[in-house]
Amino acid sequence: MAKKRRRRGRRSAIMSTRRETLGTPPGTLSARPDATAPSLRVMTYGPDTVEERRVASVGELRRGSAPVTWVDVEGTGDAEIFRQLGELFGLHALALEDAIHLHQRPKVDDYGETLFIALRMPAAGEHLELEQLGIFLGRDFVVTVVNRDNPCLELIRERLRRNALGRLRTTGADYLAYALTDAVIDAYFPLFERFSDQLDQIETQMPQFVDQRGVAEIHALRHDLHALRRVLWPTREMIAQLTRGDSAPITSETRTFLRDCHDHTIQLLDLLEACRDLAASLMELHASNVSQRMNAVMKVLTLISTIFIPLSFITGLYGMNFDPGGSPFNMPELHWRYGYPFALGLMLLTVGALLTFFWRKGWLTSGSARRAARRAEEEGLGG
Repeated sequence: MAKKRRRRGRRSAIMSTRRETLGTPPGTLSARPDATAPSLRVMTYGPDTVEERRVASVGELRRGSAPVTWVDVEGTGDAEIFRQLGELFGLHALALEDAIHLHQRPKVDDYGETLFIALRMPAAGEHLELEQLGIFLGRDFVVTVVNRDNPCLELIRERLRRNALGRLRTTGADYLAYALTDAVIDAYFPLFERFSDQLDQIETQMPQFVDQRGVAEIHALRHDLHALRRVLWPTREMIAQLTRGDSAPITSETRTFLRDCHDHTIQLLDLLEACRDLAASLMELHASNVSQRMNAVMKVLTLISTIFIPLSFITGLYGMNFDPGGSPFNMPELHWRYGYPFALGLMLLTVGALLTFFWRKGWLTSGSARRAARRAEEEGLGG
């Protein structure tokens, strides 16, 4: 139920955004009323220094104090802040509009001196939840826009704080954009490990499922895998576009690393298809188990019905109201001393004969089949 509420919430948010922007000119910046107020975190760094601070307004930002400036905006509830960021860094209004509306598919838009990259990154938690990461890339700056902080971003911050001689501190802003993209891609691998473990557990417990619990789990996993498929395919195309493009902010050296990121995306798609195939196989296995259990029930009912059919015939035969006084052929057993024991014995004999027949055919239990297989194996060893 919680997953369904989250899905309905995402759909309603998308539709609400579309309604709010209906009829407005392209590039109009309008924040959602329920969006959180933005907070600005700035990191300026180079080979010799790194400085991290929070600022209250865009007016406190200064470009050129270090080789690379990274501005992280958490929250999209104030359109004016994004207008000021656009004026300061020369960001296109269409890209700013996409950054505010947090339901974009993964893509890259080239605006000459700047790039806008939209990614979907997994949020921390037990359930699958994908959040948008908007990346504005210029020659000496990166501006990221998120709804809330994410472990992927904190991982890059920690690398900047600790590794003074690492490639991240000694290269330009394009490598920071690559590092953020790579961190997002790598965050999907633990998700697939968890999905794989859940599918293996379901496969192990599948013979014990007698209700719809297993089906509900498989359906939930298949929904999550379908959501990931809708994200990873455009992500692969987006990274491929970065590797083969001629975008000004990205150097040829960084494109080499982006090709490795593209390979990781292909690996994720391979894992995705493997999990989807396993989930589909489990659904088929569950349907087969249900059908097998139904056949077993029908088999028992059929055997019971088959046993009682001749018994009903016998009781019906001796229940006919023919007067034996009218003819010696009219139910002579009614005046026979052993007529009742004879009828009961005939019923028991009929039941015994049917059970013996069913047992020889192996229809009663699987024991007969096992014994037949054992005999065949012994004959084979003896031969």
